[in-house]
Amino acid sequence: MSDLDFDLFVIGAGSGGVRAARMAAGFGARVAIAEDRYLGGTCVNVG
Repeated sequence: MSDLDFDLFVIGAGSGGVRAARMAAGFGARVAIAEDRYLGGTCVNVG
């Protein structure tokens, strides 16, 4: 398996993206997340 072989690629690490990634990983999926700013998204980091 390649280092770039994932079962799920999540675009955006806001609260929904992080939750989806964690749930999938919990079921055994190899997951990657792409985020251009801060993990958690606007709600967590700005308010």
